[in-house]
Amino acid sequence: MPFTPYRLMTAEQARAALEEFLAERPRAWSRLRAELAAHGFAPDALLDGSPASLTPLWQWIESRRTELAADPAAGSAVLPRRQWPSWARHTLMGVRVPSSTMDVLLDGLVSYLAIVVITGAPTVRWGLGSPEDPAHHLHHHPVLLGNGHQVYVPTLPLGGVLRLKRGERSLHATELERYAEGVIADLRTGRPPLPVPGGSPVVVVAEPEGFDVGVHAAVAARGAALVDLMALELARRPGVDTVHRRAADALLVHAPAWDADALERWLNDWMKAHGPFVR
Repeated sequence: MPFTPYRLMTAEQARAALEEFLAERPRAWSRLRAELAAHGFAPDALLDGSPASLTPLWQWIESRRTELAADPAAGSAVLPRRQWPSWARHTLMGVRVPSSTMDVLLDGLVSYLAIVVITGAPTVRWGLGSPEDPAHHLHHHPVLLGNGHQVYVPTLPLGGVLRLKRGERSLHATELERYAEGVIADLRTGRPPLPVPGGSPVVVVAEPEGFDVGVHAAVAARGAALVDLMALELARRPGVDTVHRRAADALLVHAPAWDADALERWLNDWMKAHGPFVR
């Protein structure tokens, strides 16, 4: 979508911008994981979905201050605006992103902070900020909604990284961690969150009539749209004949060309990439 500030968008444009924002999250998350792995970290061990994991992640990002502070005026590379994530195109003016490094680290941090919040408050949903109030500072922004609160996830990561870019004093070591704890407390309903699956969020069992796919209750509780989208994408895969939604947390898959292990790997990889970001 072309550059338009969120607050000036029509309702239709804002809905399209929300879908674009969500569609970008898995790639941003994957790029951050790849960047961590390239620097010798084990992403699965470091990024466990807890607020506490944001502290070592931020310390690593802060350690790359020199790269982030590159000055475009001094001849360093500039990332074209059309390549920025949509949320940055719709909010930032008068800023020049010096390299893809800033894009990877900042957009990845936005995605991971969303994962942490959704893990701690799994009943939240994505939506548009204050759709009936054009004067509100979050009008038509993509936000997490829950318990009467709305949160625009990029706010603190953006502020922290921009201060690093300008060579200024930035977030203190545990600021993101404490922020996430507060946001989770605000967004969480009175119901205790279901435990996040420690192993596979999706389990596949071969039955005579096809593969019986069970989705962990904590994942299915995030909303029907998650399992619906997974079923839709699975049905498009080569060798998959039919996908039937048996229940909120169950599918029946007819795919003679697949085996149970391969199907379970694909579903769990898909869930890892998409789960936190589906409305």
